[in-house]
Amino acid sequence: MNYRNHNDSHVNHHSQQERLFTAIRLPDPIQETLQMDARLAQSKLDFRKWTHHKDYHITLQFLGDTLVSNMGHLRKALREVSAEVQSFSLQITDWGTFGLEQTPKVLWKGVSGEMDRLNLLQKRIVEATSELGYKAELRPYRPHITIARKFLGAVPGNENKGIIEVLPEHSTGTLSWNVEDFVLYVTRLGRSPMYEIVETFSFSGK
Repeated sequence: MNYRNHNDSHVNHHSQQERLFTAIRLPDPIQETLQMDARLAQSKLDFRKWTHHKDYHITLQFLGDTLVSNMGHLRKALREVSAEVQSFSLQITDWGTFGLEQTPKVLWKGVSGEMDRLNLLQKRIVEATSELGYKAELRPYRPHITIARKFLGAVPGNENKGIIEVLPEHSTGTLSWNVEDFVLYVTRLGRSPMYEIVETFSFSGK
């Protein structure tokens, strides 16, 4: 009886799933800069959900629900990718939106810099994970940092202006950084912040 209970829990553990994605985590100074930008934006625009500053990131690939028992293979594949990649620099750029211009679904900040290296990293991750059965998104890769979701309206006094017009034009704080790794995140719904690092993959390419 005891053996059966132990075995059942073992089976249940390995049949559990985690919702995963790979991303570039932003360093603390960049998080703080974006947090200040978001506070200024929040004073003028109303969105249903504002991203916790510790959750700011640049998505590389959304992987979706993954069996815990398969995570070892995934982590091994991602380590192999990181061993071939060199560090590169990025910087924060302008505001942007996804969805209808007047009622956007997403408010985001863009990035610039060594975009060829960022795109190559994303491509290599997709290639490595495809061998494990993960599917690449059909839409083109558009790196960005989500600041808020689901526009609800303008704060009184800003109703007659365009959304981008009322946003802070210049950021105050650190805007550029050197990317030296990427992370595997698991989503913890209902928590804030809700993204937890499973593993960090440091670049070691020459």
